[in-house]
Amino acid sequence: MEPRDQGLTAAAAGRAASRRPPAWARHLALWQLILPATLFLVVYFAAPLLMLFWWSFRAPGVPGLTLANFTKLLGDAFFLQTLWLSVRLSLEVTAVTLVLGFPLAYLYARLGPVWRPAILFITLPPLLTRAVIRSFAWIVILGHPGLIHHLLLRSGLVDAPVRLLFTLDGVRIALAQVQLPFMLLPLINAMEQLDPSLEQAAVSLGASQARAFFRVTVPLSAPGVVAGAILSFALTISAFITPAMVGGGSFTVMPTLIYQSAIVTLEWSTAATTALILLVVALGVVWGGMAVARRYRYGPAAG
Repeated sequence: MEPRDQGLTAAAAGRAASRRPPAWARHLALWQLILPATLFLVVYFAAPLLMLFWWSFRAPGVPGLTLANFTKLLGDAFFLQTLWLSVRLSLEVTAVTLVLGFPLAYLYARLGPVWRPAILFITLPPLLTRAVIRSFAWIVILGHPGLIHHLLLRSGLVDAPVRLLFTLDGVRIALAQVQLPFMLLPLINAMEQLDPSLEQAAVSLGASQARAFFRVTVPLSAPGVVAGAILSFALTISAFITPAMVGGGSFTVMPTLIYQSAIVTLEWSTAATTALILLVVALGVVWGGMAVARRYRYGPAAG
């Protein structure tokens, strides 16, 4: 490079540096990008959560903050029974979606591109319909006479009509169908990141196909299992429309209690306390599941 070219290059670099915006302007541009999302989270997440905490520690006729709402609810046998039913129903639905979703995700990762759209077409329609429409469809399917009732009688598996609508079993079936995509998609993401040669290497070293599957594929799929279980459990324990419509009021879950307290009886402090207890219990179950998954991700700890 000639000396005159070097001078021109240095001058161009100096002009580019002079045109570069100062540091405060660059930080301001970043804040302009972050500010809308921050305001959205503050208005629609942080503020309602603070109001929930505030109302849960307030009671009618009691000045200041109090634990009277927690004492009243946690000492009520009906409330504890409803809380346990909600947690048990959510765990059962999560287990059903895991049992159904894991083989589907495994097949999705192992099959060719021809069969993959078929698996997604079967499992993803619940995401494309509203909860009310899905619930009405399950009322027709589970009712008497309905599709499931007709198939059971024609197959000879049952001789008498089976009551599924307005029962806990019917709600389990409807919620499992709704939550299956939320379990399947994280599992598919985890399965696609696994190297198929790992399972083949375990078989070549003497392990059976089943042992290679349970000792190699299943532990390495733990991140997808945990993500899917968290989504399925959280969405099930907070479900309101499906238990109300398919269950028909034959049993009560925690979202129903919150609705009755907030809308029917207008006891906002009781509704806030119920929602806060449900939130703490749900977070506790999720945290416990994540701790177990981390412990057994690559097999139980030695000793």
